[in-house]
Amino acid sequence: MQIHLLNKVWQESKKQIEADRAILFLNGGTVLVLLVLSVYAKFFGKGQGIEFLFADPFSIRRPYYGLLTSVSEVLWCLSGTVCLFSFTLLNTIYPNRKANLFVLCSAIGIFVLLADDLFRITLILRDVARIPKGVMYLVYGTGAIAYGLCFWRKLLSTPYVLLIVASILFGISGLVDTLHIQGHGAPVMLEDGTKLLGILNIAFYFWHVCRQEIIKRKYGIS
Repeated sequence: MQIHLLNKVWQESKKQIEADRAILFLNGGTVLVLLVLSVYAKFFGKGQGIEFLFADPFSIRRPYYGLLTSVSEVLWCLSGTVCLFSFTLLNTIYPNRKANLFVLCSAIGIFVLLADDLFRITLILRDVARIPKGVMYLVYGTGAIAYGLCFWRKLLSTPYVLLIVASILFGISGLVDTLHIQGHGAPVMLEDGTKLLGILNIAFYFWHVCRQEIIKRKYGIS
């Protein structure tokens, strides 16, 4: 039974990827850029320069300081805004549907993560209240699981492969963060690079899902 279920999920995942090759180009292109940066840092000893790309913005002397951190925050904001605007539109066209609640809860979750990323809530709680990062990661992980349990039927009708990929990438990022791997370049790529790629998948996912929901309501598709 489990093998049959896994096979079904795998076949559905293949269909989703084949149906939208932009997913492959999106992830492949980003991985290629991060790989090139990693190779550059390794062979030219520019690991610290790579770290600057993921540092807290910004510095007048170094315009690129925190560049990729800012990109991550823009992607979070884009995803949340798309979901929130879509919710208001969907709720006007066809109110009181569970799909609308799905989009609203998605927006709330995204803005919570954006607030943490932007205002460094996890870091502040660690330094002020002595709450370990691992505890906050557990809180966010529990929230993600609760979200999945509440909307699993809806999630299965969407390109959930993107969410699975994002979850794995966030898991890698959190693990590297808690392990405190020493070095320049490679550790920051494993932590912040995977996080950036995860956020990119999240942004693409909700752009697609919200667009499809609006199209369904426009043409009266249930």
